[in-house]
Amino acid sequence: MEKDKIKKNLAAALAKIGAENIDADLDHPANGRFGDYSTSVALKLAKQLKKNPLVIAQLIADNFPKDNLITKVDVVKPGFVNFWLATDYLINDAQKLAEEKIVYPQFCLGKEHKIMVEFAHPNTHKLFHIGHLRNISTGEAIVRILESVGNKVIRTNYQGDVGLHIAKCLWYIQSPNGSGELKTVRHTSLLAKIQFLGKAYSAGQTAYEENEQSKKEILDINRTIYEQDPQIMDLWKETRQWSLKYYELIYKRVGSHFDHLYFESELLKRGIELCRQAQDMGLLEKSQGAIVFNGKKYGLDTRVFINSLGLPTYEGKELALAEKEFSDFGNIDKNIHVVTPEQKSFFRVTFKVEQLLDPKKYDDKQYHLVYEWVKLRSGKMSSRTGNVVEGNWLLDETKKKIQESYKCDDTVAETLAVAAIKYSFLKTGTENQIAFDFNESISLEGNSGPYLLYTYVRTQSVLKKAVNQVGHDRDLIGNNDLNMEESDVLRTLYHFPEIVGKAAANFAPNLITNYLYDLAQKFNLFYQKQPILKTEGQTRNLRLMLTLTTANVLKNGLYLLGIKTVDKM
Repeated sequence: MEKDKIKKNLAAALAKIGAENIDADLDHPANGRFGDYSTSVALKLAKQLKKNPLVIAQLIADNFPKDNLITKVDVVKPGFVNFWLATDYLINDAQKLAEEKIVYPQFCLGKEHKIMVEFAHPNTHKLFHIGHLRNISTGEAIVRILESVGNKVIRTNYQGDVGLHIAKCLWYIQSPNGSGELKTVRHTSLLAKIQFLGKAYSAGQTAYEENEQSKKEILDINRTIYEQDPQIMDLWKETRQWSLKYYELIYKRVGSHFDHLYFESELLKRGIELCRQAQDMGLLEKSQGAIVFNGKKYGLDTRVFINSLGLPTYEGKELALAEKEFSDFGNIDKNIHVVTPEQKSFFRVTFKVEQLLDPKKYDDKQYHLVYEWVKLRSGKMSSRTGNVVEGNWLLDETKKKIQESYKCDDTVAETLAVAAIKYSFLKTGTENQIAFDFNESISLEGNSGPYLLYTYVRTQSVLKKAVNQVGHDRDLIGNNDLNMEESDVLRTLYHFPEIVGKAAANFAPNLITNYLYDLAQKFNLFYQKQPILKTEGQTRNLRLMLTLTTANVLKNGLYLLGIKTVDKM
């Protein structure tokens, strides 16, 4: 890539001025009008070389090797060196992108080039809410980005199908009121069944908190589920299946799928066995009737792995999950868990215990990718209070607002709704909280998914109206007389593969959203100020090539974000 070539030549220039083996920074200037790449290495060398940074910068420029890649080297106060890529190089690169010959930089986390991404994580018997939508949007984008840079990615989904939340739900369903409703609900739609589960959980949670007898009954139900008592298992299986069917519909709707679904219920026995094994090794210890990890010696928290009732906690089951995930698909280089920040302590401890149990298998192979909550004005979502923004409702409501705002058919409106929601989540770094805004998410004038799709549709409209087939004429080479809008688009297009590489290395889809938004803005300004179809010859060919390349980059970039394109709006 051009960046590697520039760094090599920069190292040669530095060697000539007595600064060998320097790892010089090389980045894009914030304002593209100041060049394609820039380095501040002269500022860092001032003390070492005992010279003014501006003088050092000029020496670098004077000694920079001449080639066909760089046409101009500028020195800017207080000591920056800016590099301009040759227009012919940029045109040639854009033509490759126009032909969809996109070569992404390779990025892997180990010799296997195999990564597992564990995401989505809805618990059965609960609603799939707005937070899950951010999770699945993030996980899907991470999967596609990592695949694009040369990895085999395994998609997994770990779901809680045992625990107190299930017991609370089944407690109400088995109650006189709940059992009567169940007979009716069994003959209704899947949506009605899911709403019934939500109501049952809410009622069970209230009873658990406010009534000691009900609490005891719920704890008994929880125990019978863990023991797989036949008296409860049929109802557990039936209602669990409702949830799984409901989730599958959502996965399909947002364009995700999984290679394997893992469940807590599969891990109970093995979780206990591994905890006992860790206890025998001195990694876990008894404390007040429970089995715990004393993390003080490692600078970590103390956490319970088997509770005083003899049941494995989330921590205990995590040991069994790791064992399966690292064996079901052969050797993997990294397992990325897309989970909220509340679980930082949980993962630090479980990763440590796993590493102590089997260093060869687990050492430095687990990663917690933190994504923050989607906040509401009333605070964090809570399925106990019923203050839940359900995922399908959000998709439906966004779709409804799109149909009210724009004249488009149902299929296009559905695609735009998914794009609006996903893009709203992905344009913000995973470490930042989000307050979802309907109007902002569907705007055609702001940083939104529909805005990018509208730009893509605009490119398709231009290309369809072109009288001649858009060519990749070699006569574009040598055309250095570009106007500002043409140059801005051209000098943005070549960034795309590099941006994807950075997004992969940093697990940061927002780097791609930021880039695509910048490209769309520049293309739309170019479209408004420079006629495309009403020109002739080389100018027409160049502008059509820029249009086609922009279209392909937008389409490929949106694909990496898990967003489909449309040809009309």
